[in-house]
Amino acid sequence: MSLEARLTTLLDVALDGGVASAAAAVVVVDGTVAARSVRGTVATVDDDGAPIPAEGRTPVADGALFDLASVTKTYSAYTLLRVVESGVLGLDDPIAEHLPEYRDDPDRRSVTLRHLLTHTSGLPATWPGWRAPFEQALAALPDGAPPFRASPLPDRALLRTDLARTTLTAPPGRHWEYACTGFNTAMLVAEAATGESWADLVSRETLVPLGLAGTLYRPADAGRRDDVVSTEYQPELHRGVVRGDVHDESSWSLGGATANAGLFADVDDVARFGEVIRRGETEVTARWMWDDQLPAVTGRADPRGDGTGASLGLRVGETSWMGAPGGGSRGHTGFTGTSVQVDRDAGLTIVLLTNRVHPTRHGSGTTDLRRAVAELAFACR
Repeated sequence: MSLEARLTTLLDVALDGGVASAAAAVVVVDGTVAARSVRGTVATVDDDGAPIPAEGRTPVADGALFDLASVTKTYSAYTLLRVVESGVLGLDDPIAEHLPEYRDDPDRRSVTLRHLLTHTSGLPATWPGWRAPFEQALAALPDGAPPFRASPLPDRALLRTDLARTTLTAPPGRHWEYACTGFNTAMLVAEAATGESWADLVSRETLVPLGLAGTLYRPADAGRRDDVVSTEYQPELHRGVVRGDVHDESSWSLGGATANAGLFADVDDVARFGEVIRRGETEVTARWMWDDQLPAVTGRADPRGDGTGASLGLRVGETSWMGAPGGGSRGHTGFTGTSVQVDRDAGLTIVLLTNRVHPTRHGSGTTDLRRAVAELAFACR
C-alpha cells in the first residue's frame, strides 16, 4: 500500500471514529509532496445545530480552508521576527518602550518580546477581558435576533487597553506557561512600534513575500465562507455554527485578526510555510524559530520538566504528538485540531488540519491522529 493510501486510511478511520468531520493532511519529503489526502464533510450539523443526514452532507473541497487556531502563532512569530530583523523592534528590549501599561512596576518593565514569544513573560494563559462586555451584549439582544457573525463588541480600543493591562501571575523569565495573552500582547507591541494594523503586518511581512495566497484572516468577510469547514456550534454565545469566522473567542472579540489565532488556510499553503521553516534559509527560520530558547531565558536546563523546549514561536521535541522519532522536530498545534511539524534531520514537513471542535469542543483523538500521521511519515524515510 502506498504512503498516500495509508495516510487516507488513517484519516478515514479517525473521521469514522468521530474525531472530526473533516481532515486534510500533507507529507513533504525532501521538498517533494510524498502524500496528500483531503477527506470528510464540511459539517454534520446545520446552522441551527440539527443533524444533517449523511446523504445530505457536503464533501470537503480539495482546497478547503481550515481555522488554524494556535498554528497562527507560527505565522505571528515569523512576522514579529521579521520586524525584529528590520531593526524596528529588539528581542530583548523592554516592551514598555511601546506599551505604557508596562511601565508601572519593575516586573512589567522587564518583560521583553523574547519572553512573550517563549511563553515566559509571566502573563496568564488566557485573557478574560472580552467576557463581561460580551455578556452585556448578549443580554441586550432582542428576541429572534440572528446569530452573530462578527463580534458585537465595537470598542476594540477599550478591549485592547484591557488586554495590555493584564496582570502578571509571575515575574518574567521564571517559568514556562503557554499564554495566548503573550502573543496578543506582542501584537500590540508590533502595532505600536510600526503604526500598522496586525493584519497588514502579517500580509506584508509573511503572506505576500512567501506567496501564501491560500492563507487569510476573516474569510467570511472576504466572501469565502463557503470555502471553510465548520467549527463549533455555539448557541450559548449566539453564534450558531461557526464557519468562516475565527473560533477562538478572544480573537473574535478583538476583530478576528490577532496573533494568537485567526488565520485560515488550505493544507497546501500550510505545507509551503512549513517548508520555509524546515529549509531555514534566513536567521529568522534558521536560528530564532529553531533553537530552544528556554534554558537561556529561564536559567534552567529543563524548565518544562519533560525534556521538551520552545523556540521563538515553535514547540521543540513534543513526541506526544510529533511521534516517537520526533525528538528533533519543531512545530505547533491548534485547538481546532490542526498541526504543523517540521524535522530537518529527516527532511520532513507534516501538516494535519481537522475541525475536531465540530460540532462541539469535546472531541478527542486528535493527539493520537497527529502522532499516527507523524510516525507514518517518519517510517517512509
